[in-house]
Amino acid sequence: MDYNQNGQNNRDNRDNGQWDRWNSNASNSSYYNQPTHRPYGQAFSVAAAVCGLLSVATCCTIILSLPLGALGILFAVLAHRQGRRMNSACVTGLTLSVIGFAGALLLMVYSFVMLPVMMKNESFRMRLDTMTQQMYGIPFSEMMEEYGYSFD
Repeated sequence: MDYNQNGQNNRDNRDNGQWDRWNSNASNSSYYNQPTHRPYGQAFSVAAAVCGLLSVATCCTIILSLPLGALGILFAVLAHRQGRRMNSACVTGLTLSVIGFAGALLLMVYSFVMLPVMMKNESFRMRLDTMTQQMYGIPFSEMMEEYGYSFD
């Protein structure tokens, strides 16, 4: 049995006789020096995990969390669609993306439902009008009246 890399069993004819260390044939190397395969299909799993983590971390900023959560779900589906089992990074990414997306969505719905109730508070209304006046040059109540919505 030949364990060196110059043996006939270790040659790959496509690469001008060079030894293919990525070949997963167990007869090509000794027990402790088993060749490994190239990592495949992990890019979408890692992308799903990163987007899911960022989606949960930015859950309070709805503007960032919704697209990051949607991208994380998309990357997890694409990783699973390649016909392979979901690895732990993909499952983690999918879980965190769903949590971040749902949290941002619930926060956005809560904000729109509670806005009329909060606008009845005079001090809140004055602070919001001052803030939008500084940012956009028009008070919040006038801006909403332009769109046909009144808080009175």
